[in-house]
Amino acid sequence: MRTKITDGVYLNVIESNQFKTTRINVQFLAPLRAQQSGRRALLTSVLETNSADYPTQDQLSARLEEMYGASFGFGVAREGAVHRMGAAISVLNDQYTDHSLLLDAFAFLQSVLMRPLMAGDTLDPATVERERDNMLMYLASLKEDRGTQAALALQHSYFDDAVQAAPSFGEPEDIDGIDPATLTAVYHDAIAHDAIEIIVLGPVTVDTVMPLAKQLGFAARTVELSTGYDQPVQLPVRRVHEQAAVQQAKLNLGYHVESDDCGPQYFASMVANQLFGGSPLSLLFRNVREKASLAYFASSSLNQRRHFMMVQTGIEAENRSAAEALIAEQLATVVRGDFTDEMLRTIKDEILNGRESALDSQRFLMNQALTAALQPAAAIDLATFSARVEAVTREDVAAAAATFKLQAVYFLDGEEQ
Repeated sequence: MRTKITDGVYLNVIESNQFKTTRINVQFLAPLRAQQSGRRALLTSVLETNSADYPTQDQLSARLEEMYGASFGFGVAREGAVHRMGAAISVLNDQYTDHSLLLDAFAFLQSVLMRPLMAGDTLDPATVERERDNMLMYLASLKEDRGTQAALALQHSYFDDAVQAAPSFGEPEDIDGIDPATLTAVYHDAIAHDAIEIIVLGPVTVDTVMPLAKQLGFAARTVELSTGYDQPVQLPVRRVHEQAAVQQAKLNLGYHVESDDCGPQYFASMVANQLFGGSPLSLLFRNVREKASLAYFASSSLNQRRHFMMVQTGIEAENRSAAEALIAEQLATVVRGDFTDEMLRTIKDEILNGRESALDSQRFLMNQALTAALQPAAAIDLATFSARVEAVTREDVAAAAATFKLQAVYFLDGEEQ
């Protein structure tokens, strides 16, 4: 149940006795803006480290231990044209403790979010500088992960919008040299202006949680959010070839995908992607990897909010042309509807089984609540989801696949050092 606390601030309560813990997640949502993704990611690292009440990381960790080993952390992500920061804490349910931890958990979140460690009017400089350096080291280390390098490079070549092209955790230049005063401004902007979705899952009720959520102290705000991003199809196909010290070459392809807001085309595209490359049972896996042995791995992933599908492969460099041609042939096979009823049935069963299994995950259920808050059409139960998947026909799959338009190709090869 989603309940308004004040303008721009909502409480989502999922009443459940399914899990041993109660999980609280406070999501900060803002439009994607240049430089802000990296700075907001850095902010989460700073807030996760200490607070005014727990000035050191050891003290913060000790407080979590006092709450029977509560788990706590931040994360960042992109939802279409929205950047989100999330602070989550999980505590044991009452039947496993000698007192209720729900009040303690909210008090801990209030400390971390609303009373950060400050030096005068700015976030603690020592913490900012340490976490900034740590984050720069992490971003630099990504260049050694050739799979990540290739995926990010394809994204850069595909998207014209620099904010969409950048990863959700930002670029090194976003945070290189950032000072405490600048990051403090980012903090105050998020606290005062971000849309807030507080999600609580456990054996709780709205009446129980509402007073605690209000005590977090978020004031009213007005936020305009657009969760979708759709870059128009463009020609010719963009091709980028880079070289580095790699053990195996990376061939990644980016496609524009037509979709709708959780309607028939959305589900048809979901099935088409799974059939093409999103599953271990897919055509890419069966024919490119297994049958032709042209790739060490070959798969596709679909982000319908961004109308974007990525194919990722690891290949021998000399097989580039053959691999790209065979990938295109697999997509053409789906467009022709040239697949068996049995394969379509198997792919649908895999989707439905995966969805049913996901209902055993707290993280999934809370992500679904957030998705429903941002995209009301996505607020569907398992029966409705299953019915919409089952309604997808061979013709629907073929028509959806026909909208998968190749836009960008990234190739990384070179001699391993």
